[in-house]
Amino acid sequence: MALYPCSVFPDEIDPFIESLRPYEVADIGSMGWIEQHEVLLKLCQQAFIEASTKQEEVVKERLILEGKLPLLVHELFSVLVWRCEILPRLLALKNPETTFLLYSVIYHELNVCSLLETVLFHRASCEALENCTLDLIDYCAQGIGRLIGLLADGYNDCEDDMPPETLLNESTTEEIERMRRGMDFRIGFKCLGIVSYLVDALDLLPLSAGTRLLRVHDFPCLISEILHAKPWLRRTRKGAFEKYRNNTWVPAGGDAVLQVTETEAQTWFCLHHLLFNSALMGSYKINAFRQREIGKCVGLMNDQLLDQLPALIPLKQHLCSLQLMNDNGMEGSTSSALLLEEMPELRDQVFQAAQQVGWRKIVEKQRKIFIDLEQEDVLEMAQRISAAYSTDLLEKHIEQQEEKNRKEAMGSCMESKLCGNCGASASKKCSKCLYVFYCSRECQLENWADHKALCHQLRTQ
Repeated sequence: MALYPCSVFPDEIDPFIESLRPYEVADIGSMGWIEQHEVLLKLCQQAFIEASTKQEEVVKERLILEGKLPLLVHELFSVLVWRCEILPRLLALKNPETTFLLYSVIYHELNVCSLLETVLFHRASCEALENCTLDLIDYCAQGIGRLIGLLADGYNDCEDDMPPETLLNESTTEEIERMRRGMDFRIGFKCLGIVSYLVDALDLLPLSAGTRLLRVHDFPCLISEILHAKPWLRRTRKGAFEKYRNNTWVPAGGDAVLQVTETEAQTWFCLHHLLFNSALMGSYKINAFRQREIGKCVGLMNDQLLDQLPALIPLKQHLCSLQLMNDNGMEGSTSSALLLEEMPELRDQVFQAAQQVGWRKIVEKQRKIFIDLEQEDVLEMAQRISAAYSTDLLEKHIEQQEEKNRKEAMGSCMESKLCGNCGASASKKCSKCLYVFYCSRECQLENWADHKALCHQLRTQ
């Protein structure tokens, strides 16, 4: 019988899930909220272990049975409103001496998002969201939008490669802003996974979910923008490529730079499911802007991508047809097919509940929690948060996978020193992309016709 690590003992799962309750913005940072924060951390770790080791997914089943998935969506909006409305007001009062408590609130949003991504892999979990599905779609649209904004601002170029002296000299406000940007980047990836699961289970979701995806947030164009931004690929200051896998950047030498990541594949299939859903696309008007934005994805669908994801071949054919059609070729109905349409309510409820208490009252209450902490309170909270963030079990669990990734990266780096044309030992790089090696000028010229398209893509990274 196989023995697996566990973050929560089996007899603790039921009490933990039954204890979950929604916390409003005014309650963030209270002792009850901190205790629930610790519980959700453990449940997220346990759900990940169960899913990755193919055990019985007890956490997922109990969350569905107890009807707690809508509560998780509530927690997302509660922290999001806190970040937008309360955190700036707290920082305007005084620079906090310690930032780990503020970081724990920001991390809470990522943790809940990770838990949802794990359990929503199953269609039954998507169905169990019920009316909160629309709110979750809104949340994911915002998260993906923030990710696109980070990439447009050059996040992947320098954010995770800052010199140590810069980190030591940054102010508290700059440190919190860096934390926020890092969380927004990781949350954006989680949102891509969640949306792909929701789109795949669209037939089980409320009828208004499709309208929300297309008519309100225009997800085909949003997904197209993400595919062009390539958040899963970056180039370091030294010119080496890295890919984002398992929540971390890993070297991608040689052929590894062309290997499709899990999130990249999910994003492509999400676009595929949307465009090939005839019921949805019947009410989606392909105007000139959408034709241009969605159609340009065909340029990303090279042979290397289609070899790894052959199911996307019909998508490439569809996109080619989309580029060739005239402006009136694929017009959908401009009116909704629904006589009565559900609307998301959760964010407004969270926002209005906080407004009723009053922003000033919430700030004064939480100032004692996050800003004006006594030394004894700091030590006590530091011990609790440190224990809750312990990831020893997860580190042991994924150690083998990381070692495998390192070996693959090292192997790819060795392979990259072979001639891209004849396979012989080579020491000269292509001067334009600095990626492919050649043994001679003759081999480079002979291979240029095949290498030209890839060279252009690599230079644009």
